[in-house]
Amino acid sequence: MAAVKLNTFHWHITDSQSFPFVSGRRPQLTTYGAYSPAKVYSPRAIREVVRFGRERGVRVLPEFDAPAHVGEGWQDSGLTVCFKAEPWTTYCVEPPCGQLNPTKEELYDHLEDIYRDMAEVFETDVFHMGGDEVSERCWNSSQQIRDFMSENRWGLDRAAFLQLWNYFQTRAQDRAYKAFGKRLPLILWTSTLTDYSHVDNFLNKDDYIIQVWTTAADPQIQGLLQKGYRLIMSNYDALYLDCGYGAWVGSGNNWCSPYIGWQKVYENSPKLIAREYSDQILGGEAALWSEQADATTLDARLWPRAAAMAERLWAEPDSPWNAAEARMLHVRERLVNMGIKAESIEPEWCYQNEGYCHA
Repeated sequence: MAAVKLNTFHWHITDSQSFPFVSGRRPQLTTYGAYSPAKVYSPRAIREVVRFGRERGVRVLPEFDAPAHVGEGWQDSGLTVCFKAEPWTTYCVEPPCGQLNPTKEELYDHLEDIYRDMAEVFETDVFHMGGDEVSERCWNSSQQIRDFMSENRWGLDRAAFLQLWNYFQTRAQDRAYKAFGKRLPLILWTSTLTDYSHVDNFLNKDDYIIQVWTTAADPQIQGLLQKGYRLIMSNYDALYLDCGYGAWVGSGNNWCSPYIGWQKVYENSPKLIAREYSDQILGGEAALWSEQADATTLDARLWPRAAAMAERLWAEPDSPWNAAEARMLHVRERLVNMGIKAESIEPEWCYQNEGYCHA
């Protein structure tokens, strides 16, 4: 990352399949939630990653995704609903299902403890709170939650579940500030809560940064910018580097196929997407989700495509991708010489004969 001046490593460190983050205050989450005792991130290991990054000008940004994308590790806490619910397609976007129960008072003590543990090891100046893919059906499957909503006279329609989500987010936000000891900037993924038609009813634009994962043409982008929100661009049609592989929850290719070549990454311009609001774009981020990636595949899926994004974000060139072809080949060679198993993008002949390999 430092070699191409990428300066933030966003670490989505837990999800419904595994809870590898070792929380000193809530160790049972990892005891029951990690794939194995060997597949965990200890405080010492995390501090080493943070130190390694800091020495190279790379900030490590932690994310604890909630209230959805929780499952393994929480099963005996009494704080979740629809854990491993079937058919899973009814209650979540990928198995196993699981969602925090906002009505449980003790939930917020758990969250504060996790946030404190993260604050101590990451020493971060910004925190990602997730907020991705929250399911109304999951919450609606709980009689306790339905009773809570009725007692508050919210009803049970979509607007009511947004009220419930806001109830959770407001309380989680307060606990995050308390745990980190300051009102640090918070990040959320785009969702129904961040819909520009009502986002300002729930999220203060001075408190929250919105990370966009939908397409570059999504009207939500302009809507949020017009309301003054700051954005980070991770539009999946150009910056999801796990696209184009076989599906893992069905047949055929995965949901965001086809594969995204470095050329498309390079031409994905936040400045052009945001138009007159480009000063509200804080940056861009290439996402590589780990459902189908691990240490054996990481390098080739990230590199050299992430380098194409780096040049776009830092330089915002007016020239098309073919003007950068020779630079991309040179960057790829440098990465390989550094021991990074960067994917080959053209025959070596093209590296030796610059300018001959595009029409």
